[in-house]
Amino acid sequence: MEEKELKEWMQHSKLEIKLPDFEENVIDAIHEKQASEKSVWKNIRWSWFFFLVGLALGLIATTLFASFEFEFLGSNNSRIVLLVFEIIVIFILASQFDRLIRVTFRK
Repeated sequence: MEEKELKEWMQHSKLEIKLPDFEENVIDAIHEKQASEKSVWKNIRWSWFFFLVGLALGLIATTLFASFEFEFLGSNNSRIVLLVFEIIVIFILASQFDRLIRVTFRK
């Protein structure tokens, strides 16, 4: 008697999935998540590449500007313009480096 009751209870406790393609949807969602994670890492790698290119170009531009004399501004003013340019380049590179470090190591 107990065995019959147990079987009946077990049949009532079955989980019926009303969505026929539930498994396919779950598997598709997993594949999409994996693809998005791969694309995030690909974008991070490109970000590091362009950061290094920008760093090199900033150093080259700063070096080139250091060799120029802006005669219409005077020698003192040309140094101030160069100093302001260097500060701007350093600020931009430092802030972008900070963001890249945070994005790369956030997990």
